[in-house]
Amino acid sequence: MASKRILLALGLLALCLSARAQQWAVQTNLVDYANFGTLNVEGAVALSQHWSATAVAKLNPFRFQKNGEPVSARQQVLGAGVRWWPWHVYSGWWAGTRLQFQEYNRGGIKSPLTDEGNRFGIGLSGGYSYMINPHLNVDVGVGVWGGWDRYTTYSCPVCGLVKGKGDRGFILPNDLLLALVYVF
Repeated sequence: MASKRILLALGLLALCLSARAQQWAVQTNLVDYANFGTLNVEGAVALSQHWSATAVAKLNPFRFQKNGEPVSARQQVLGAGVRWWPWHVYSGWWAGTRLQFQEYNRGGIKSPLTDEGNRFGIGLSGGYSYMINPHLNVDVGVGVWGGWDRYTTYSCPVCGLVKGKGDRGFILPNDLLLALVYVF
């Protein structure tokens, strides 16, 4: 429900803005693909010389096997936020923040314990955008996020034996960013 509201708000925002040259960008984070093949895309629109609005979506529906045991880092992520650019949008240093929702199932990686649940929170990030040509950038950056997590812990990835459940606050790394960006 919250994800539909975020997407609707971003869609309305996009309709209100004019589509001028160098005002839109789409990117994909190459580091996320190393996280068990997490598919990802982020769209951005320039709001002014120093501000851009962003929307991100990530999906990892995959399960793997390690020594015959199931391993997963499955997730669905939706987020929306803004970036501040001291010099100019899509070039140089930036700092950002975003609201984010994550549905996750992670287990079998270091131990048989498996956690699944829903997280909602706010993230802070920063980085640099290297302009390769007028339409291609490479972004590097890092981020953290914190918020509220409603979780269930299971004894193993497939047994369904509940070991614990509850609500808790969290602070976690959010992004390690090495992204290809197309600006149009």
